[in-house]
Amino acid sequence: MRNSRRTKSFYALILIMLVFLSVAIMSSACADTATLSQDLKVIEQEAFCGDTALEAVVLPYGIESIGERAFADSSLTEITLPRSLIDIADNAFENHDPNLIIKGEPGTLAQTYALEHGIQFESTGDLVYDLQGNTVKLRMWSAENPYAENASEDTNAYWLPRYEAVKEAYNCDFEFYTSPSEWDDMPNEWIQSVTRGTPAWHVTDNLSAMWVMELSAKGVLADISAALEEMDMPQAFKDASLTGGARYGFITSFPSPEGLVFNRAMIKEAGMEYDPGEMFAMGEWSYGSFLSYMIELQSKLPEGTYAFFIDPNYWGIFAPPANGGAMAVYPDFSLGLTGNRYIEAFEVLKRLYSAGCVRPTNTDEDGTPDYWGTPADTFDRGVEVAMTHRAGWQMSGLTSRGLDWGFVPYPWGSGATLNEAGNYKSLENYYGAYYDAAYIGSVLKGIEVDFPGMDAEYVTKALVNLMYDLLYSDDQKAYIKSEANPNYVPGPEGMFIDQLSGKLHAWLKLHAKYNPIVMINSAGLGRSYGGSMSLYSLARMPFLNGSDIRTTFETAAPEIEASFRDAGYIQ
Repeated sequence: MRNSRRTKSFYALILIMLVFLSVAIMSSACADTATLSQDLKVIEQEAFCGDTALEAVVLPYGIESIGERAFADSSLTEITLPRSLIDIADNAFENHDPNLIIKGEPGTLAQTYALEHGIQFESTGDLVYDLQGNTVKLRMWSAENPYAENASEDTNAYWLPRYEAVKEAYNCDFEFYTSPSEWDDMPNEWIQSVTRGTPAWHVTDNLSAMWVMELSAKGVLADISAALEEMDMPQAFKDASLTGGARYGFITSFPSPEGLVFNRAMIKEAGMEYDPGEMFAMGEWSYGSFLSYMIELQSKLPEGTYAFFIDPNYWGIFAPPANGGAMAVYPDFSLGLTGNRYIEAFEVLKRLYSAGCVRPTNTDEDGTPDYWGTPADTFDRGVEVAMTHRAGWQMSGLTSRGLDWGFVPYPWGSGATLNEAGNYKSLENYYGAYYDAAYIGSVLKGIEVDFPGMDAEYVTKALVNLMYDLLYSDDQKAYIKSEANPNYVPGPEGMFIDQLSGKLHAWLKLHAKYNPIVMINSAGLGRSYGGSMSLYSLARMPFLNGSDIRTTFETAAPEIEASFRDAGYIQ
């Protein structure tokens, strides 16, 4: 049996040499060491299985996977694994020598694999970042704490090896921060902690975009731009948190933009030939086509049923970006609400109101319009409204209500161009929008106080990289990198009940821009009319009191701009 295993291993090695031409075998008096070709990408299954002569292997950078039982039942006692590895079969070293050592860079798959499989690990070089044994205070919102007493077995199995690998790689310990404050009070707690010189936490895996402006305006967040330069991912992921020239976190997937949803059954029963999704897919969803469609739909619906309902505030967030990327306020705090494309979008909505296509808003006991509750009381129940706006989390519940529903992006105006008739994918200057995101790697200012003698920028870079290494394996990082490919297409989310809705939503993801309006509003900025009007209220004003759209927005603009200037965001 021993000789047959050696013969099998020998022929596997010869095969690799023939395919890649340059496998070098180096021998010494005490061991056989194989250093494989730089061209090699895969160690095939059972390639060295049963080799009782081979004692050491050096895998060069570029190898991406090690197959099933590749080194099983061998006498291997030392193997060097490169950072490029993204997959190692669980049984790759089955029945390994008890003295086997895996060598590699700290924080890579080599170290994680060794810890998970009880194999000794030895670092091949210096730490990428050395935090000198200090304790990192983690604010973990999404990832679980494997050190907690109530941590489940699954949590321990998945997270503990990762935490331990990163601790060793960065030469640090961990402390887990839990806020004593209610959700809305958390930013104030952190502001006070930084002001006192005792930051509540050092780095987090989830910081709401809605808090960024308030925290950055108070000088609480560190700019992590330098750290992001070291990360291989789409630039859009690094720029997601760009605020006033600084970056305060990153994302690792394309954000989910919001759009319109429609009741397919209601529209078909009304006798419309196509549903809104089909209209968009055919390139027939320009403002002119959209208005004609909605007016025709309204004429065919039963009395008391409306073609549309929308909060003008939501229209102002999501409709203008589809018209050449227009926004009330751009991420650099320049104003767009007085621009022709932004106003054009609002004029379309006003025409819908004038045509009787928009259902009146419900009111509460005080007579205040209930923009939030109206679609829940109508569209979500399958009554009175054929199309409205819904966020992703709201869309996911429509199927369970038994609705036959679909998704369609917002219509476009003169700011966007359809280059090929009938092909929505040929649209230029068309954008979806999102206003919230969970930023990863956000760091509080002043954290160097907990890292004596260390430079603030060095510690910040270390913490951002630490969080990335903690949350994502090498194969996950490889996928994140692949999202920068111009031909990358995200898969449809599982909440849709028809293929076209999923395709339209996936396409919209690749054309989404961040709209800072919610962040601005949360920070108390952008107010007008003597401070009485938020940007939300301003969008609703022409539809509540009948005021002229352009006059309403132009009157508000100087005061809005002054609020940004006073806060230091513009000169």
